Amino acid sequence: MLPPNERVVDTVRETLREAILEGRLAPGQKLSVPELARQMGVSRSPVREAILQLVGEGLAVERTRRGVVVANLSARDLGEIYEVREVLEALAVRLAAQRARPEQLRAMRDVLERQRQAVESRDPQLYSQTNQQFHALISQSSGNPRLHRILALLFGEMQLAFRTLSNNPAHTMRGHQEHRRIVEALAARDPGAAEAAMRRHLASTRLEIDRLSQARR
Repeated sequence: MLPPNERVVDTVRETLREAILEGRLAPGQKLSVPELARQMGVSRSPVREAILQLVGEGLAVERTRRGVVVANLSARDLGEIYEVREVLEALAVRLAAQRARPEQLRAMRDVLERQRQAVESRDPQLYSQTNQQFHALISQSSGNPRLHRILALLFGEMQLAFRTLSNNPAHTMRGHQEHRRIVEALAARDPGAAEAAMRRHLASTRLEIDRLSQARR
């Protein structure tokens, strides 16, 4: 069993992580240890440790004279993340086409059904959740725990940028259709088709993020 303090650190980290990914803690917002400890009713030590772990995940960054703030990813950051994602997710989906168990494929289809509902009801939060769950299921289905852990870090950083895309009905509809093509290739046990579908999906999403980044300049 974990020592009590470590359990508190885990709870604090997950609470802060969820707040960041859902946008309740905005990019650039300071993560004040005393204030967060007061709000969460815990001592400062587990909050301090949790924040350091979030820095390690790339969800928070240390700033001179400001302390630790929620990360605000630049276009360059996103480009670097996608360069890595395109390679690693291509590998993950190829492995998943060979190794995914029937129950894992069913889980993907269940997630896509909820995602369809999110698209039809224009629910950006549900779409964002199902998007992360879908990609996580693929990395889990690769049967390579190390690959899954590396991708989990990238997914967390991507969520910071993905919230904006989840508010775009055209993007969510296209993304859902692309996800379905990936699952079709996985179910057919076709690694080449699965990789091609994943690469098209990631390229499409990257272009949309680039377009939004340029529009904000």
